[in-house]
Amino acid sequence: MYEMDLLDNTEHVNRLLARYGVKFGIYKNNTFQEQLFPFDAIPRVIQKKEFDYLERGLKQRVMALNLFLYDIYHEKRL
Repeated sequence: MYEMDLLDNTEHVNRLLARYGVKFGIYKNNTFQEQLFPFDAIPRVIQKKEFDYLERGLKQRVMALNLFLYDIYHEKRL
């Protein structure tokens, strides 16, 4: 039953994402394109080994973003 509720509300969630501008940008064929952040009501199961691999990259990116933001609001060396 809960799964059907999620599926029934997918369109509503997508409208909210569009309304509030939840987007990301990619370059494709030397052109910048904005896309809505994808929403999937059914969660994907990721094996631990695959998640461990992805987690390392995610932590690296979060650290880089935090260091960048810190620099912007402090030393401004970049």
